[in-house]
Amino acid sequence: MQPALDAISALDLGGLSLLGNPWLDLALLLVAGVAAGVINAMAGGGSFLAIPVLIGLGLPAGTANGTLRVSILAQNAILIGTFRRSGVRAPRSSLGLAVPIIAGALGGAWLATRLDDQLFRPLIGALLLAWAVVLVVKPQRFLHPPDEEREPNWLTYVLALAVGVYSGFLQAGVGFPLLALLSGQLGYDLVRANSVKASLIFASTCVALPVFVIADQVAWAPAIVLAAGTMLGAWLGARWQLEKGASVVRWFVLIMVAIAGVTMLVSAFG
Repeated sequence: MQPALDAISALDLGGLSLLGNPWLDLALLLVAGVAAGVINAMAGGGSFLAIPVLIGLGLPAGTANGTLRVSILAQNAILIGTFRRSGVRAPRSSLGLAVPIIAGALGGAWLATRLDDQLFRPLIGALLLAWAVVLVVKPQRFLHPPDEEREPNWLTYVLALAVGVYSGFLQAGVGFPLLALLSGQLGYDLVRANSVKASLIFASTCVALPVFVIADQVAWAPAIVLAAGTMLGAWLGARWQLEKGASVVRWFVLIMVAIAGVTMLVSAFG
């Protein structure tokens, strides 16, 4: 146990601090990671919790945006493995959505790394405000899927490209449009939709993360600590929904839509 504690202690977060005590900062980042992992596994919006913590530690907004991607990659790897071991697999037709999402993520990440931090912050605020309106006004897109599954059409691929651009650019809240696309449009039940969502986000992050690494916008010490928390949270969230089924996911999405909408409104005007 002591070697593990010594290893964690050695991660001084690169001199970053929010609470003035390295152990408290580590604990906060781990707890935020676990909570974000559960939220992302069940619905989406966990990054709205993680990013403020990273910025509070002293990271510029652009670097916090890049640092977050390490935990996103890790948690979705856990989700994919957990869902597959439980027999929940993505329909083959949905795998084609990875192509426009990956292409969009690459472009979105490139754009994010080219923006000055002073410009990036107000853009985040504008995006948060737009999301707040969508989540508050039309939550039914996430809660009332069609009666049967549908095959993707041209509009699905166009929307997937747009989701990919957003995923690469900001990532925070990308689970909501993906659930709207997979459940609201294609008719997947919410557990199945979360399984597909994990695969698509993993694929998009595989191409987005290297862009942020090349731009030197990843702080590795906090990234590793946050990733450890999100991996545990993702496993817990996946096990919970596999045990309880789509009904608990539906209620969780409804609650997260309301919380995320209010939080984003506060952040946009704060």
